Order: sequence, then structure tokens, then C-alpha cells
Amino acid sequence: MISRTRIVTFALAGAILFSLASGVAIAWFDAHDPDGVTVVVLVFGSYGLVLLAALAGIVANIAFLASPRFHRHPRFTVRRGAFWVPPVADMRLNGLMGVLFAGPLLGTMWNSLDDYGLAIAYAVFAILLGAATVAIGPGPTFELRPTGIYWNARIFYRFISWEALAPGGPNRPRLSDTRLTLITTRPELVRQRGVRLGSGTPERPILPLSMNVHPVFLADAIHWYADHPADRAAIGTAAEYDRLLAALGVRPAPATV
Repeated sequence: MISRTRIVTFALAGAILFSLASGVAIAWFDAHDPDGVTVVVLVFGSYGLVLLAALAGIVANIAFLASPRFHRHPRFTVRRGAFWVPPVADMRLNGLMGVLFAGPLLGTMWNSLDDYGLAIAYAVFAILLGAATVAIGPGPTFELRPTGIYWNARIFYRFISWEALAPGGPNRPRLSDTRLTLITTRPELVRQRGVRLGSGTPERPILPLSMNVHPVFLADAIHWYADHPADRAAIGTAAEYDRLLAALGVRPAPATV
């Protein structure tokens, strides 16, 4: 099964190609088509597709964010020596409209002497927007690693060593909860940089539950590794993933790699 992340990656690549092709086509026909009919068709057709794609991206993100937490699966993705949790919504969808809109707009301005300087400035902006969209990635990175809990939200980074966590927790969240609060007994082992509202303190770090995993399963997994240090070294392997599911009483399922 193709993951949601790969689908959005393909969509973003298609958006970049469409933007480039439509911009070049509009600029070429604007210079070589004397009656301008083809240009008008290309411009309105491109903008129509842009609006439809933007609407689809907005609806998809809203649907992802509004999905009930109890419908999320109790599973991780096993990759690169960690248990990875994908974000619910893909942040790159928010940049699709800008990427799609850049090409047609540049094409309409390119052959106008008055707008040539503006077109170059907008081209630079479009390139930076595309680069930023790719750099942001799907969203915050959240992983359980053999050494601890890793969370990277680009503007905020936090690493919580397993040794920092208080035994016996965290408590299971309610399905309506949006955050999971951890308790640490050794806050000096919590490393973080940046500022993020609602992220808690090193003594009581808060994890957002806007991730594509069942919140109770996430809390139980953290609880397990906080209380079972001997099992931490195997985190990130398919064998340990299957053993964790069995230990937590979750029906076995193939590990997503």
C-alpha cells in the first residue's frame, strides 16, 4: 500500500511540473499566438485547475485533522532504527496552491516589459516557496528511538531520554485529549531548542496528539519502555515491534517499513 506521505510527495512533484509546464506554455503562446485565444484558454484553464487542486488540498488536510482519534491505528512505522509516527495532516499540502499558482502567473507577466522586473522577483519568491515547502516536509517528526523520544517540529526540537522519564507513566489519555503530558525525574536529560507554545517544560514535557497513531497505544508504548529498559536497545526493529504489540495486547499487524 502506498503511504499518504508518498502520495503527497507525488502530488507535490506533479504540481511543480504542472507549474513549470503551464508557465512556459503561456509565455510561449503569448509571444507567438497573435490572436491570444490559446493564451486565454491556457490561463483560465490553469487557474481553474489551481483552484480545484488548492480546494482538494484544504479539504484533505481538514479531513485528516478532523479524523476521530479512535479511528487511528495502534501501530508505528519501523524505519531507520526507530519507531516513527507520521503526522495526521501533511504540511506540504498548504504550499501546493502557491507552487501551482506561480507558473501561470509568471507566464502571463514574462513577455510584458512593464512586468518583467516583477516577474523576476516573483520567480525568486516562487523558487523560495517551493524550496520551503519541500524543506518543511510532511510535518513534525516524532520517533521512539533506543535512546529516547525524539520530536522535531522544525522551529522546535526536543529529545527526552528514557532515563529522564518517571516510572509508571504516562497515564492513558482520553480520546478527546489533544495533548499527552509526561513526567520526568531527571529534567536535565531533556534537550530542547526553539520555542513552541503549549510544549510544557523539561519537568512536564507535553506531546501533541495530532499524530496518525492511536493516542492510547502511543502512551502505552512510552509507558512500556519507561518501565522496561532492557527492551529499549531493540527499538526500531521489526522483531521488537511485533514483541511490543504482543506485550501491549494489540493484534499483530505487519510492520510498515
